[in-house]
Amino acid sequence: MSSRKAFFTQLFNEMIPFNHYVGMQLLDIEDGFAKALIPFRHELVGDPRTLAIHGGVLATALDAIGGFAGMTTLSSMEDKIATIDMRIDYLRSARNCNIIVEGRISRNGNRIITTNMKAYKEEDGTLLAEGKGVYNVVRHEDKEKN
Repeated sequence: MSSRKAFFTQLFNEMIPFNHYVGMQLLDIEDGFAKALIPFRHELVGDPRTLAIHGGVLATALDAIGGFAGMTTLSSMEDKIATIDMRIDYLRSARNCNIIVEGRISRNGNRIITTNMKAYKEEDGTLLAEGKGVYNVVRHEDKEKN
């Protein structure tokens, strides 16, 4: 594993409290792309009758993975990224299953990054939710020019 991938993996899995609490694990990271696993846990259930994962967990995980895809474009520890807007379409409930979330950059601008995200069942790839995230980026190099 490259030192860059190792850094991103440690950051995602251990240093971001929400990801650590939910048990999210970064599976892959490339330029403009990130993929993670959310293992099923009873603490994440929103409907105890069906053991469906709470929609807020899916939304937050999609935001996290979209933001992480955006982070692959950052070149300095001084760079910052923050969510501006996000839309999620829930397609099926995530019942008693591990979930994979993916984020891919669709537009990488100087100050705005747009990503497409999806969540699906690990076992069979059934699509659970898809979304679009818009992120504001402040690049350290841009600050130095002003």
